[in-house]
Amino acid sequence: MTKQPDATITLAYQTVMPTIAVACESPDIAKKVRQRLIKSQIDISEEELLKKISAGAVANTNSLRITVTDRVPYRVQEIANAWGIVCSQSLSKSTVLLNGSLEFVKTAPLPDKPTQPKPTVYMGLGVFLGLVLGFSLTIGMEYFNPHFRSPEEAEEMLGLPVLGVIPRKTRKEELRESYAALRTGLLFSQDEHERSTVLVAGAVPAKGVHDVPINLAKSVSDTGRKTLLIDADMRNRTISSLMGADGLKGISDIIEKGESPKGKVATTNLPNLYLLPAGNSTDNPTDLISRPQFENLLKDLKSEFNMLIMDAPTAAEAVDAAVLSTYADFSLVVIDVKTCPRNLALHALEVFERLHIRPTGVVLTNVKKVKTSRRI
Repeated sequence: MTKQPDATITLAYQTVMPTIAVACESPDIAKKVRQRLIKSQIDISEEELLKKISAGAVANTNSLRITVTDRVPYRVQEIANAWGIVCSQSLSKSTVLLNGSLEFVKTAPLPDKPTQPKPTVYMGLGVFLGLVLGFSLTIGMEYFNPHFRSPEEAEEMLGLPVLGVIPRKTRKEELRESYAALRTGLLFSQDEHERSTVLVAGAVPAKGVHDVPINLAKSVSDTGRKTLLIDADMRNRTISSLMGADGLKGISDIIEKGESPKGKVATTNLPNLYLLPAGNSTDNPTDLISRPQFENLLKDLKSEFNMLIMDAPTAAEAVDAAVLSTYADFSLVVIDVKTCPRNLALHALEVFERLHIRPTGVVLTNVKKVKTSRRI
């Protein structure tokens, strides 16, 4: 610190202390410090010494603080004290001190612990950054990939069991096995009932959703059970179109026009599989399937066939799927994991919840196959 008793000059020192601090970091000071350190068996070049030193004015005082950074405790002590002594001796002769002098008032003690690293601080910072990174990754994954990534995730979020997984771009044999697994789960769920009605509805419109009831019906018919595929989608009549039954009379003609069900059930190229088309278009599809005549029709058909499989409009399109599920023993919601995000799947299930209906389970389609390897 400066040693000058005059109060006015002492106040003036506060404005020139930054200049004095710069002078403390001069090569001339480093040269003299190096010569002093050599006597203590410490040989460090002047350039390296300047990298280790920093000097700064203490705010609102006429004092300087010298800071030295080094890896060796005793060496950092020696450099700091040598620098303080050399500065007090060399700069006291400078004219900038206004006939005052620098006094070395506090020697550097031997450090008892390193200032860096700080484990507690770094650990806290690491935990904080880890939480931030984890939160950011979670948000990023939700934003960039809002679809279901696994059957387990679908079950946890939807609260429904995944009864079937239909893989993407698979061979016919693998596709047949996937539907056989879905069929087996349904047949085991029948308990002692030999006849049942299954509703299949997509969560949202997607390509291939209506293939599920068709392939499921084919799989059931392969077991020798007399199976009826019903196109109950009065809005789109997709099943009728896919099965080549466009223009054939069906449900709407039976319910609205009061025609006889006889002759409305069409045969297919499979011996145990039959089709009941949607029939001609109707202005009020929801009203039509809500009539008692429709429920009575299903009861009559159930007595003739071992299993009825109904295709419904997607849940996101209308309430028809929920209404039809009241007539079914099992209700399956089809979710295309590639095109249906999680929030839309949840929204689709709300259609059933409004009527206090809980679907039996979920069928995931377009699921990416996981490659496996076998070592022999």
